[in-house]
Amino acid sequence: MDTVPTTSAPPCIAVDIDGSLLLTDTLHESLIVLLRRRPLLLFLLPIWLLSGKAHFKRQLASHIMPDIARLPANEAFLSWLQERRAEGASLHLFSAADERIAQAVAERFGIFDTATGTSGTVNLSGESKRAAIEALLGPGAIYAGDSRKDLPVWMGCGSAVLIGRTARLRSALKVLGPRVQVVAAFDTPRFDFGIWQRALRLHQWVKNVLLFVPLLLGGRILQELPQALLGFAVFGLIASATYLVNDLLDLEHDRQHRTKRHRPLASGALPLKDAIVAIPLLFLAATALTAFLSPAFAAVTALYVVVTLSYSLAIKQMLVLDVITLAGLFTIRIGAGIAAVGNPVSPWLLAFSMFFFLSLACVKRHTECLAVMERGSSQVPGRAYRGTDATWLMAVGAGSAFTALSTFFIFLVGNESPILTYPAPQWMWFICVIIGYWLLRVWALAARGEMQDDPVLFTVKDRLSLFLAALIVLLILMARNWGE
Repeated sequence: MDTVPTTSAPPCIAVDIDGSLLLTDTLHESLIVLLRRRPLLLFLLPIWLLSGKAHFKRQLASHIMPDIARLPANEAFLSWLQERRAEGASLHLFSAADERIAQAVAERFGIFDTATGTSGTVNLSGESKRAAIEALLGPGAIYAGDSRKDLPVWMGCGSAVLIGRTARLRSALKVLGPRVQVVAAFDTPRFDFGIWQRALRLHQWVKNVLLFVPLLLGGRILQELPQALLGFAVFGLIASATYLVNDLLDLEHDRQHRTKRHRPLASGALPLKDAIVAIPLLFLAATALTAFLSPAFAAVTALYVVVTLSYSLAIKQMLVLDVITLAGLFTIRIGAGIAAVGNPVSPWLLAFSMFFFLSLACVKRHTECLAVMERGSSQVPGRAYRGTDATWLMAVGAGSAFTALSTFFIFLVGNESPILTYPAPQWMWFICVIIGYWLLRVWALAARGEMQDDPVLFTVKDRLSLFLAALIVLLILMARNWGE
C-alpha cells in the first residue's frame, strides 16, 4: 500500500464495493448463486437485460442474494478505512451494485454513514456515480475505486484511492492532469502463477497417471507412449476446467470450510470473471487435442465430462452416491487409457479400481466428518454427511480396501490377465503386499485424524507413498522384461 500524508482528516470518503471493498464482484456472485439455486431463471436474464442494466440488477437482486457476510473483503483497504473513521472521516458507499446489496454490505461492516446503489432505473456507474457523490457529499470528496470506469468520478472528486491494478490506473489518471491527487493505493497483481496453479489444481493432474496403467501392463510402451501422453494432457485440461466449475458452484460452502475457504475463488484471490473465461478455453484446448486420438477415446472423454459435471452440479450432495461416483471417475481414467493405446485390460482390473478408489473416497469423507465434529458442528458443508457418519464411512472404506485386494488377487490369476504372458509374473505378487500395506496405513492415519482432506494430495506429498508407487512400477517392468 502507498499513502500520501494528510495534515487533517478527510471530510468524507466515497467507497466502491465490487473489486474495491470486496475482493469479488457481487453481480457475478449473484449469477453464480442463481445458477446453483434457481437455474430456470437463467432464461429470463436476456429479457431483464433488454430493459437496461439497472432493471437487470434490480430483478436479479429481487430473486437472489449472495451471502454478503461471507464475501471476501479487502482487509488492507478495510483497515485503512477503519483508521480514517477513527480520525473522524465520514464513509459512504457508492456502488453500481443494486442498492439492496449496497445496504447489506454497509450493515455487514458497520462503518458507513450512507449506502447508495443502483436503483431500478439508474445504473450507478461512471457519470451517474459522479453525480450522486457530488449531490450527497459536494465537491472535494475522496473516491476509492478499482476501474477505469471510475475516471469520471475521480475527475469530479479530485482525490483518489486506487485499488487493484494501480499502475494502470495511475497511467490513466495522468491523462486527467494534475487535478487528481492519489491519496492511497492498494495493489493486487493481475496475474499470479501460484494462484492459477492452485485454482487449476495442477497437483491433481497426478490422478491422470491412471491413463498409463493399460500401457504399463500390456502395451508397447515406447510405441504407444505418445498417445498416452496426449490423453494425459486432455484429461488434465478437462480436470482443471471442471475444478473451476466446481469451485464456482461451491463458493458458498467453500467459504464455510476450514481449509477450502482459502481456495483462490473462495478467497477472492482470483476474480470470478477470469475463471469464467478460462473454463471454455480449457475445454476447447482439450477438444482440439482429442482430435488426434481415437473415436473411442473421445467417447470415454465425453463420458468423463458428463459424469464429473453431474457430480459438481448435484451428485456431490447425495449420500453414498457421491463416493461411488468419485470411484467411477478414477476408473473412467483407466478406461481412457485403454482407449488411447488400444490394449484390452482384464475387467478385474477395472473392478479393483472401483473398490480401491471407493475406499479412498471414504477416507476423504471420513476426514471431513471428523473435522466438523472437532468444530462442534453436525453437518459437513455442502455434503450429505454428518459428523457421526465417520464410523460407518470407516467401515465401508475398510471393507472396500480388502475387497480391492481380493479383486487384485483374482486379476493376477484370471484367465484374461495380461500378466500370463509376462516372462516373470511372480514379481507382480509383491504388489498385493504393497497395496495392502499402503491402504492400511492410510486408514490408520485417517482414524487418528492425521490425514489431509484429499488422500491424493497426501500421496503427492508423502515420500513413502511416492517410493511405494515407484516400486510398483519397477515390479511391473521386472515382471514384463525379466529374463527376456
